[in-house]
Amino acid sequence: MSEQQNLQQALLCYGESPVFSGAEIPENIWAAYPPEEHVWVGVSVEQGALDWMESDSDAEIRTALSAGSERMVAPNQPHRLAPQSSDTAIKLAFYCDAADYFHKKYGMSATHSAVRAAQHIVPAGKALDMGCGQGRNALFLGLKGFNVTAVDANPQAVRNVAALAQQEGLPVRAFEYDLNTAALQEDFDYIVATVVLMFLQPQRIPAVIADMQAHTRAGGYNLIVSAMDTADYPCPMPFPFKFQAGELRHYYQDWEIVEYREELGAMHARDEAGNPIRFKFVTMLAKKPE
Repeated sequence: MSEQQNLQQALLCYGESPVFSGAEIPENIWAAYPPEEHVWVGVSVEQGALDWMESDSDAEIRTALSAGSERMVAPNQPHRLAPQSSDTAIKLAFYCDAADYFHKKYGMSATHSAVRAAQHIVPAGKALDMGCGQGRNALFLGLKGFNVTAVDANPQAVRNVAALAQQEGLPVRAFEYDLNTAALQEDFDYIVATVVLMFLQPQRIPAVIADMQAHTRAGGYNLIVSAMDTADYPCPMPFPFKFQAGELRHYYQDWEIVEYREELGAMHARDEAGNPIRFKFVTMLAKKPE
């Protein structure tokens, strides 16, 4: 298998251009379709031939591509195209990795960075996304081979996630579930709660975390990202619950702490001057003893 084919298998196609032929091919096609960050562009020669030029530090390298040929343009890769005849026709396809797929194709928020990072640690299995919202994490996990349950208190969010999962053919089931009142009924290999515990009733937090731990299979993982309120960085946001320094680690003192960070972050909220409101977040990935 060629390097080009390997790359295409690792990426997901989220959109295509129309077929451009003859005079329809823009003089500078990248002015109309500028390469974006984290986006690869596949160029297919549908008819005729074109010259493909890439620049390195010393010179421009020219390659002739005939009908049936494909070439991938990497993000920020210097290149240009020149049709060899008036009957040349080309088509573009746009690729990204799984973590950006639903953001690029449907405009939803990108997969949370902590979920994205944990994909290299947590093996595929049965996963639960608590407070799934748009489904950015649940749908990503479905793409990565997990059998996913996505829950949220918002019925419209649940319907939207279910519809997208069905449209994309992903093993993701979604249903309405209020973390403030309900308890888990199944066991999971991986439970994700990113930016959700801070919206729960404070008195429910110990029970919710205990429920997560009890319904995690031996050797499974919990991933939590949530707001903090600390002496050095008091949280100005009116979240019902905020972790104190070291508090989340204490809940998981009997688990293997794979990653634990308390660091400054920001959400979309801004102060009166238009600056992002910054406060601390805790990020923890923990593994249950086998």
